Amino acid sequence: MKFIKDYYKSILAALFYGITSALGIQLLLQPAKLYTSGVTGASQLIVNLLNEFMNVNTPVYLWYALLNLPLIILAWFQLGKKFTILSIISVVSASLLILLVPLYPLTKDPLLSAVFGGILSGAGIGLCFRYGFSTGGTDIIALIVQRKTGRTVGQVSFAVNAVIIIIAGFSFGWDLDLYTIISIYITNMVIDKMYIQQQKITAIVYTHKVDEVSQELLKTLNRGLTLDYHLRGAYSGEEIGSITMVLTKYQLFFAKKVIMSIDPNAFINIQPTMSISGKFNDN
Repeated sequence: MKFIKDYYKSILAALFYGITSALGIQLLLQPAKLYTSGVTGASQLIVNLLNEFMNVNTPVYLWYALLNLPLIILAWFQLGKKFTILSIISVVSASLLILLVPLYPLTKDPLLSAVFGGILSGAGIGLCFRYGFSTGGTDIIALIVQRKTGRTVGQVSFAVNAVIIIIAGFSFGWDLDLYTIISIYITNMVIDKMYIQQQKITAIVYTHKVDEVSQELLKTLNRGLTLDYHLRGAYSGEEIGSITMVLTKYQLFFAKKVIMSIDPNAFINIQPTMSISGKFNDN
């Protein structure tokens, strides 16, 4: 009960992913023989391969659950217990809802299926990432790689999905495979837009209380700071200091709250950070 109380928003995000995933797969992607990203797409591909070449019908949810088992174990050791428990909830939610939602083609247009199937998949995955856990599958691998290399989750997932695209293309033809590429690309675009934890910014804080603000930021954020005590305002002639830090958009809310609580007159300049060279902790 305590876990539900503390993480009810994350649990709702996991359920939301289950709904969007089931709707996207059962109503748009699977009827059109298009694939989504990661383990879900791999599960679709296995189902279609078994059906096409062995005349064996198996459900998507079964392969989705089986393929996720070893990756969930990896997440337990690499990404933490809370992350893994919430990821399990998302996997179970998606598996059950894919089972419950009937396979029904919402449209016969493969482009519409690719676009809106990709949006639904990306929205659910991105929301889960925003609340600090994954939807299982290759998302787990992507998050581990992102923390070690700095590459975005969408970029890593897109590279992994190349295998699905190639196998599907050789097995079922390249026409539908091109629509699959559109679907996966849209999915990853939506993920990168929603997953604000991986979007880096540079914040420069101008304040008369450099020591107080910096000490509190160090307690609140897992980030390094660069301090300058010897600046002077050209208009006022007053001496002022600055604090420069690179952080994520997700952390900006907490940083602003700390800064303004100590110095309501502080001036914060926020700039987009295109890339980072060197060590940056994504934890």
